[in-house]
Order: sequence, then structure tokens, then C-alpha cells
Amino acid sequence: MKHIVLAISLIISFQCRGQITFINENTPWETLSKTARKERKLIFIHLESSECEQCNEVATQGFKGVALRDIFQKNFIAVRSNVTSENGKKLAEKFHIKGALVSLFVDADGNVLNRYNGSTSYSKAYLESAQVALGRKGDKKITDFEKEYQEGERSAAFLKAYILKRREVNMPTNDLLDEYVGKLPIDSIVNFHTVKFIYQQGPMLDSRAYKVIQALVPHKMIDSMYKSVPFREASAFNSGIVGNTMRKAVETKSQDLAYQSSNFLQNTYNGDFAKGRLAFDRNMLFYFFAVKDTATYFRHCRSLFQHHHMMITVDSLKRMDDEMLKKNLADQTPLGPAGEKQAVHFAPPSQYFHTELNNHAWNFYQYNNNPRDLENALMWSKKSMEWHEELRRDKNHLPLGNPAYIDTYAHLLYKLGRKDEAIVWQTKAVEAQKVTGMSWVSMEKDLNEMKAGTLKR
Repeated sequence: MKHIVLAISLIISFQCRGQITFINENTPWETLSKTARKERKLIFIHLESSECEQCNEVATQGFKGVALRDIFQKNFIAVRSNVTSENGKKLAEKFHIKGALVSLFVDADGNVLNRYNGSTSYSKAYLESAQVALGRKGDKKITDFEKEYQEGERSAAFLKAYILKRREVNMPTNDLLDEYVGKLPIDSIVNFHTVKFIYQQGPMLDSRAYKVIQALVPHKMIDSMYKSVPFREASAFNSGIVGNTMRKAVETKSQDLAYQSSNFLQNTYNGDFAKGRLAFDRNMLFYFFAVKDTATYFRHCRSLFQHHHMMITVDSLKRMDDEMLKKNLADQTPLGPAGEKQAVHFAPPSQYFHTELNNHAWNFYQYNNNPRDLENALMWSKKSMEWHEELRRDKNHLPLGNPAYIDTYAHLLYKLGRKDEAIVWQTKAVEAQKVTGMSWVSMEKDLNEMKAGTLKR
């Protein structure tokens, strides 16, 4: 499953979707800004896409939280727009958004005070993001930094503050990071705290900042820095480097840079070749799909799943989860005089295997018309359902099965011409979705189109 308006129209034309009241989706920025300034409010902009209707439905659920009503009505002008619409495109361009789903909290001058990437049914996430934005109202704004920068301010202290401000609102920092490093004398570059600051920004592997650090800083210092921080922070260093490098690789369609990102990721597994190689393959699959190199993507998918995933047993997945849980428990930090330990936040690694089987099977449904490949994808989809059911059997979770996985299986059956079977499974998907309390509109729509024989293959 998948992955010119007059000011008065703000009053008489709106969409009431849950507890956040959204004004007309075609309201342009100029009107949003003028209204927000007049009412002394901030602006909440949710940009979504038609490519993932379920993601939009998830956001709708999140916006229904009763706790959101007062804070949003009192402090925000809210608009929800699709990035495929004319106004949605303009809003995305203004705030340099390259894709949905994104929620922005901005002031009337266009300063981004906070940003939430993706969508969630967890209303508290939007509430907390709104509270953070409100807390930043009196701070120095991004536009203030931009103005000083355009006027020629390039001191190291200013660049560092500008980097921190951008990072605060999840904006890219690598261009400024290179400039910042270029302003530092060598003795400052080899300073422990400077090295840590640079790694916190996730420098790209081909960036000046990263190359300078690798050339000038003793590896013992870098190793010491990694050991001096909690495991989560050290992982964040690596995730930032890998993620930012891969984003540039996709933007520039540089397969070489994608390989650099994947090799770096593989090396973070400290000699565990199997896990490192799996991480490498997953990263490259992301790249090939993102740049729409479907032929290479399909080939790598077939190879990975045939020689790895389909060879795994559910017992081995359970052992994997048990081992990771034991490790997490052992790594807990004692708290309080009695030595109580922190609550365990544990994501079982097995979930990534059945999730990616489903996700890649869905991609094959959408972009592959080869019957043999679709049959393979059908096997992956079936395996994802089996694993999910077996691994979650004692958790009383999704009693009718994972609706997204069932939906994928039904669509593959339909594309393979097995219409009657597809209808049976899509009916199961709708019923399973109803149990979750989430919207089943898009699934039911596909079911009706399957019955009518009009669903696009």
C-alpha cells in the first residue's frame, strides 16, 4: 500500500477537517501573510501529495485531536494544500520544499519557526511542534540571518549561529558548514568541540568540511569523540552523514556518491559483514528507486530478496528481536537512588524485513508489468503477511492482519489478472482497516473499481 482568493473567502470558504480548521486550500501566501499579521497569528501550512492517499488520511486522523483545537484556533491560520495544485506548488517553492508530506509553522514574514516531516495520526506530535514554534516567536529570525549573510557577514561566529538556526528548523546546513570550516584557523579545526560540532551537522562525504576533518584531525580524536557521546548521538552523526550524502547523490544522480554513502554506512557495522552488507544493499535500493533507474532497482530487488529475505525463517527473526531486546536492556542507564532503569524504547529489527517486503512489492505493482516479476512480488507480499501475523501473534495487534499488506497482495493479484481472488483479499483489507479506526475510503474505492474492472493496472 502506498507508500487569486479574496481575504473575505478566508471567512466564508474553509475546510473543516477535524479539530484544526483549515481555510481554503487555494489561499495564496500574500493573503495568508496579510491575515496572519492582522490577527497577530502564525501560519500552519500542511503540504500533502496525491501519491499517497493513505498518508493524507493518516494526517487527517492526527488533525482530529481535541487538544489541537484551542492552540490552533488561538494562534494559527491553517492551510492544507496539495503540492500538485497551483497554490501548493507556489507554497512549496517559496519554502524550498521538494516533496510532501511536510508541515510548516511560519510567521507572517515567512520565517520558518518549526517543521514536521511526514504525517502522523498522533495528534500530540502536531501539538508539540506548534508549541515549539510559539516558543520561538521572539527569537532572531531566519530572515534576519539571511539578510546579514546577503550583506556580506561571514565571520565564523555568525556562520555557526546561522547553521544552528537552520538546523533548528530542519533546513540544510552543508553549504554554510563548508564556509564555516574555511573561516577557521587550523588549530581551531583540530579542536575537539569543533570536530563534534561539525559531525553534529552530518557533513556530506564529498564536502569540504568532511575532507578537511579527515585530512587534519587525528583519527584518535574522532574515535574519542564517538566514544564520548551516548550511542544514540553517535548513531545520529552517522545517520546525518549518510542521509545528507545520499540526498545529494539523488539530487545530482551521482551513483558514485551513492556508493560512497552506502560504503560509509556498511563500515559503521564494525566488522559485522552480513549486517553491513544488508545496510549497503538497502541504501542502494533507495537510491535506484529515487532516481527512477527502475531497471537496476528491479534487478537489485530480485537479487536481495531471492538470496537473503526469502531464505530467512520466522524463528531467526524472533531470535534477532530477542538478541536486540537483551542488548537494549543491558545498555540502559540506571536512574535514581534505587537504580531504577529507563523505560525501553524498542523497535524490533524483524519489522524492517516484513515492511520492506511489502513496500518493494508495492513498488513492483506500480512500476513493473513483467508477469514473472509480479509473481515474485506476490510471493514477497504473502511472506510479509505471514511474518507480520506470526511475529505479532501474542501482541493482540491488528487482529485481522495488517491492512496495508493485505491491500498490496490484493492489488498484485488484480494486476496478474486474478480478479476474483483480488476482490476477496481487498475486501479483507477494508475490514482489517476498519478495525484500526483509520479511514478506509481509499481502500474501499479500489475495491469498488476492482469489482467494476476499472482499476488501473
